[in-house]
Amino acid sequence: MNTLVNIKNLSVSYFTYAGEVQSVRGISFDIEKGKTTALVGESGCGKSVTSKSLLGLIEKPGVIKEGSQIFFEEKNILEFTDKQWFQFRGKECSMIFQDALVSLNPTMKIGKQIMENLQNHNTDNLPLSKIRQKAQEMLELVGIPDSRSCLDKYPHELSGGMRQRVMIATALITNPKLLIADEPTTALDVTIQAQILELMKKLQEKMGMAIIMITHDLGVVAEIADEIVVMYAGKIVERGSNEEIFYNPRHPYTWALMKSVPRLDLDNKEELVTIEGTIPDMIHPPKGCSFCSRCPYTMNICAEHEPPNTDFGDGHQVSCWLTDPRADISSVPFQTGGAVNV
Repeated sequence: MNTLVNIKNLSVSYFTYAGEVQSVRGISFDIEKGKTTALVGESGCGKSVTSKSLLGLIEKPGVIKEGSQIFFEEKNILEFTDKQWFQFRGKECSMIFQDALVSLNPTMKIGKQIMENLQNHNTDNLPLSKIRQKAQEMLELVGIPDSRSCLDKYPHELSGGMRQRVMIATALITNPKLLIADEPTTALDVTIQAQILELMKKLQEKMGMAIIMITHDLGVVAEIADEIVVMYAGKIVERGSNEEIFYNPRHPYTWALMKSVPRLDLDNKEELVTIEGTIPDMIHPPKGCSFCSRCPYTMNICAEHEPPNTDFGDGHQVSCWLTDPRADISSVPFQTGGAVNV
């Protein structure tokens, strides 16, 4: 079996004074060993909440609801004790957070912060000198020049790209089997972003780890992902391989995300395509398709009944009523239900 993580019927809610905010609503997908899975969608769709569930970081008023299961190497991690979570976080599974300047401790030297993760999981009883040496080797591995002196620097003394490399070194020093990257290139310029993505791909090949990439940037997805999971309003609306999602999208939301990306081959005078409307109220989510109110191809059934999950083979699955053979798809400009529309 090549499956590292198996997520089944994951539901996460936040119980607030206003009511139950249903952040994640019964999602299921697998993460393969050595592969990169991208979670894509607008802010508030449930991407980060899903990743935090994998690390047991859902705090009150948040609750992982009964019936949810997350299997890591066939062990349900949602049943872990506090001691097992401590052994799991940072060792089996590590995370790179969105803003390195906020995530790194400004009062602590870089070397100490990297060493701290390995010290917490020092099962080989390595001496402090050896741990420092490993920290220096990790900085070299992630491409930081003069790694020895960098160990004694503070985060504010490094550039944004260097800080992000430090975050990667901190996450990978324990050789985790799964790396969660929560929008790791958002605060970086395009050139540095490309370098970080290339670095992550090289480290993945070298270490054989799986990666969950959380992003709303489809450029990042195209660069690094093997499988793409498109989320909207706490549910998975489409999932499939990189090639299937980019060249054969079958859900209106996926299509809208593709169309909203600026293109270099179009006339500069053309307006950017926007997705009209806002995401639904997750305290009172719609009973039918969540994207119904924003979809230009909506039908009466979309507002009343949740669409079925249609499998097109090779792991490509879509949750949309347009895949039903009875649907009128004459005006739909993308592929649905196995037929090409123009």
